[in-house]
Amino acid sequence: MSSEFDEPRDNEKFTSNPEADYQLGMDIISGRAESKDLPEAVILFREAALEGHPGAQYELGVSYCAGRGIKQNSESAVQWFIRSAENGYPKALHNLGVRHSIGKGVDEDAVRAASLFLQAASQGHALSQFKLAVMYKIGWGVQQKDEEADKWFGLAGDTGKNEALCPLSEIVKQENDRARWLKAAMSRGYSENAFEVFAASQSI
Repeated sequence: MSSEFDEPRDNEKFTSNPEADYQLGMDIISGRAESKDLPEAVILFREAALEGHPGAQYELGVSYCAGRGIKQNSESAVQWFIRSAENGYPKALHNLGVRHSIGKGVDEDAVRAASLFLQAASQGHALSQFKLAVMYKIGWGVQQKDEEADKWFGLAGDTGKNEALCPLSEIVKQENDRARWLKAAMSRGYSENAFEVFAASQSI
């Protein structure tokens, strides 16, 4: 992908098993491993990512995005999120969906965002189910369909994840894209107050 992967490999820091490398990297960043060396986790994620491990590709993207154990690089982050999404990883699909919905590091494209949310939502990703429901509710990136909105709101609740138990307004706020979503709703006839009332009512 770029010259950052031309660095010499330390054979003691990774295995020939991408899943094992990924799991060890996750143990390091979560604090479960004895090692607290975040750069070592990046090495492990990188090795697994280069072998096509979608989870490692996503975590490498997160590392670049947040400067976690490596110099922050938004362009590299997006590239790895894309590679992970191409492998069908739900978190990466959701991440890119959010980015396309607000034009962060990629083109602003509501239709593309809805498509990505649908792919992640179909795999049970609660936040994508919630986002997709909102898009159907306000007709943004998809044709407005209350039945589809209700279906995805219901599935988000059925997923049983903690993040799906938050009101819509809180989920949007957490991802720092509330203003963009509110603007989209208002452009489709919702007043700000009406959207806030609707958002607050979607506690599932």
